[in-house]
Amino acid sequence: MDRTIQNTGQLKKEIALLIPFIKEPWKDFTLSEIKTITKNKSHHYVYEALEKFSKSILKKEMRGNTNIYKINENTKDLDNFTLAEISLKERNTQIPIKVIQQIQDKIKDSFYTLLVTGSYAKNKQTKSSDLDIAIIISNQMNKKPYEIALKEGELTIPEVHGFVFTEDEFYEMLINKEFNYGKECAKNHIIIHGITAYYKILLRSLQNGFKS
Repeated sequence: MDRTIQNTGQLKKEIALLIPFIKEPWKDFTLSEIKTITKNKSHHYVYEALEKFSKSILKKEMRGNTNIYKINENTKDLDNFTLAEISLKERNTQIPIKVIQQIQDKIKDSFYTLLVTGSYAKNKQTKSSDLDIAIIISNQMNKKPYEIALKEGELTIPEVHGFVFTEDEFYEMLINKEFNYGKECAKNHIIIHGITAYYKILLRSLQNGFKS
């Protein structure tokens, strides 16, 4: 087997272990929990992968005799988060990409994050499901062009329901003590565009008290 292909397959397998962390970024996990959630049978393999990640994007703590892993909110290495989000998107083949592309074609810049949320993000959509979208933009940008772009989806199938938030508005939702739409987005999302910008907000919120 070609070495590059072998390494790529190995990396994808390791990246899959990060998906529980990106679906519940506020949560601490034991090795056994990650093993169970990801349906991985090898204790040693999961341990070695988590140890590797704990040098960068994860933090490891000891509680009694148990290793606890969680997102390292101070990491500068976002590459593995990006790969995990891409892997999550690739698993969901039912997202109506053509509808999303219609909306993106109306957006004249590339400095935004676009999340699919709701039933499509959970892969539980039905024929009557709406396509829920959240767009996050920088604080200096005007929301109006993005709201106009979202209106492209009002006549599509599935029909689009969308919201536009500034970075600060999304951040404030994450650190709010009450459950809200921002926290729902953090738990159930597929990132179509702007993964790095999303993680900068997420990590800042984890530094400042983001909890479920």
